Amino acid sequence: MLRKRLMLVFGLLVIASMVLAACGPKETETAAPTEAPATEEAPATEVVTEPPRTTRRGPWVDQVVFTGIDQAEAAVTQLQAGEIDIYAYSVNDPVLFETVKADPNLSYTTAFGSYNEITFNPVLNFTDGRLNPFGDPQIREAMNWLVDRDYIAQEIFGGLAVPKFTSLNSSFADYARYVDTCRAIEAYYAYNPERAQQVISERMQALGATLVDGKWNYNGAPIVLVGIIRTEDERMEIGDYVSNQLESIGFTVDRQYKTRSEASPIWVRSNPADGLWNFYTGGWITTAISRDDGTNFSFYYTPRDYPIPLHQAYTPSPEFDAVALRLRNNDFTSMEERAELFSQALWMAQQDSVRVWLVDQISFSPQVANLEVTYDLAGGVAGSMLWPYTIRFTGEEGGVVRWAQPGVLVDPWNAIAGSNWIYDMTPIRATGDTGTMPDPYTGLAWPHRIERAEVVAQTGLPIARTLDWVTLTFADQIAVPADAWVDWDAANQVFVTAAERYPEGTTAKVKVTVYYPADLFQTVTWHDGSPLSIGDFIMGMIMTFDPGKPESAIYDEAAAANLEAYLAHFKGVRIVSTDPLVIETYDDLYQLDAENNVVTWWPTYTYGTASWHALALGVQAEAAQQLAFSADKADALQVEWMSYISGPSLEILNSYLEQNVANPFIPYAPTLGQYVTAEEAAARYANLQAWYAARGHFWVGTGPFYLEAVYPVEQSLTLARNENYPDLADEWARFSAPKIAVVDLTGPTSVAAGTQATFDVFVTYEDAPYPAAEISGVKYLVYDATGNLVTTGNAELVADGQYQVVLDTTGFTAGAAKIEVAVTSLVVSIPSFDSLEFVVTAP
Repeated sequence: MLRKRLMLVFGLLVIASMVLAACGPKETETAAPTEAPATEEAPATEVVTEPPRTTRRGPWVDQVVFTGIDQAEAAVTQLQAGEIDIYAYSVNDPVLFETVKADPNLSYTTAFGSYNEITFNPVLNFTDGRLNPFGDPQIREAMNWLVDRDYIAQEIFGGLAVPKFTSLNSSFADYARYVDTCRAIEAYYAYNPERAQQVISERMQALGATLVDGKWNYNGAPIVLVGIIRTEDERMEIGDYVSNQLESIGFTVDRQYKTRSEASPIWVRSNPADGLWNFYTGGWITTAISRDDGTNFSFYYTPRDYPIPLHQAYTPSPEFDAVALRLRNNDFTSMEERAELFSQALWMAQQDSVRVWLVDQISFSPQVANLEVTYDLAGGVAGSMLWPYTIRFTGEEGGVVRWAQPGVLVDPWNAIAGSNWIYDMTPIRATGDTGTMPDPYTGLAWPHRIERAEVVAQTGLPIARTLDWVTLTFADQIAVPADAWVDWDAANQVFVTAAERYPEGTTAKVKVTVYYPADLFQTVTWHDGSPLSIGDFIMGMIMTFDPGKPESAIYDEAAAANLEAYLAHFKGVRIVSTDPLVIETYDDLYQLDAENNVVTWWPTYTYGTASWHALALGVQAEAAQQLAFSADKADALQVEWMSYISGPSLEILNSYLEQNVANPFIPYAPTLGQYVTAEEAAARYANLQAWYAARGHFWVGTGPFYLEAVYPVEQSLTLARNENYPDLADEWARFSAPKIAVVDLTGPTSVAAGTQATFDVFVTYEDAPYPAAEISGVKYLVYDATGNLVTTGNAELVADGQYQVVLDTTGFTAGAAKIEVAVTSLVVSIPSFDSLEFVVTAP
């Protein structure tokens, strides 16, 4: 009951706090932007116009200065002293939460997208002959029984977390959609240290280990597990708890306490086979509301989607790998088929368990009361795509925001395969732009740089449209045009057409057409002054393929698996027009929402926005094996992981810039040379040279802020307003509070078996009935005393805000039981739950 009460109170505070901080990259009550009030028709003799809300372009503030503060308590103290303006981190300390709420000079935003887990090194035998128990899948699976997630949520997080058993976030749609499977997994893998010890002991003996004086040994030496334990937050306590549990069953644990910058070279960059570590206290943040978590299994359990040595060492079973790939590519034709794939993947993931999930956090980020910023219901402020566009001091234009977070400049910045740390991605996002922008509360895409889009889907696919900026139609067959580009010939540096690859023709499940504004190339410029051009889009298309091709000069094995998965569904891209820019994309991969099917080809890569001419320097450096875009390849070549902002990389990149200024270089000339002239290349390299001379780095974007200064030693950086940004400062100031439902389930406490029992479900927002038109579903689940699912179904609508479950208890066994309801909304992507225990009596 403590957890339920705390979560309800916190949820109400969430709603109250979100009104001030207008929007975020996730869904809200009114997911659609509010239109400006229409003016009444004026007399013919006068013209009535609404004055502009602002004439300022780019961001509201002049600068954002990033510094590092590891401890949240110290950050709150500095907020109260007026030394910083915001601490953009997911804080879970309940005592600090009370401190912030009690201070009238402070405010906060909230988020539900952070989560914790234990990451295991999956290599069974290290190169020096040591045995790694976590190389055995059954031992990893047994770790699920060894950790008490309720203890972690209540004692370590003080109730500001909920137990987590799978990769699905309990605040996102797919958890509610498949809650019956999730609940079954939660019951099966509930805390059971005796079972964990039994399984682990059996497997250790099978691997040749022996228990000597209560300690596991292998080849005559103690097995010492190296735990990399982060120190900045609750992960230190988590690491100690997990270490204690491991020691309780006979393992010796070497607890190595590390900060992020100390830990990253070990778990991210080292070769797992070298055995520098056995487990790591992982922490993640989903930076936008996820409407489809099907990609989780491929990302977290296979080598496909994260080009670091650890992930390249993953070896999922062929069956799990195939299911993960199908969900990654949405390779199904109905929601029923999807549900079956999810059920398989969820159970297979537990059996694989290269990660053991611990908790989903309910976190807050403190700030001064007069600061306004859009945040994401999943990612908070740090994960928000919209924070750069909306951060301001109330009622003011200009000023400097002093932004603190636990780390700054953790890993190298490069757009292709650079840092994935939230502490780096937060400022990186401010320097770039996107074709579409995720809604802060729903996760649905809105047009940003594009004007509109058309989606044509194969008849029968489960795709729906919510917003009117995109059209959705269906066709029995979608033919891929003969001149569409379907693949890349890295040896000859030309695209392969559909006619060449599929002489008999081919089809796609989805066709997406995006339309850019006619003045795109006149209004958008890179930070170094170079106008955006079609070449930037073509370069993005090339780099989608080239690093994963063995014939490429920059071939990267880590990119090959990702490309293979991509080509399994990609069917082609076609540039219909370059002025205005119109692009068609053909694919067998589709999203459930029409809005999120839109592929824009905007030159934003996995880890940042990049121009073709800045990327050219990195391509040249990697081709010469002097630098590498990815950590995995840098480790293999024993060269520097490429950084566009600091370190030894700059001298190497600058050497190629000097060459290119003297002799303008167009990368992938057989293709890109058809879209980029020698004059454009010369002008761009001259601009970049002037930029480097002024700024001392090569990070050039098109976003509302530019990277003004980098201080690697001091661990600080400064972003400055891009005065040439084409949009007005209030472009995204148009969202209201997220309409998170409050659910109250009532009913009898005792039911005779074989009779019908009626339970009422009341759904409200701010004490008013939640409109039925905004409810996606109200699902109920019934469990017996052992936590086994007995039955499930959908509640019946009675009236707005009221639903009813009529439960037939025929066949129920006498004893304790529980009914749970899960409510999903159309206007906010966070589901709401409530439950009620009752007793089934003998008839």
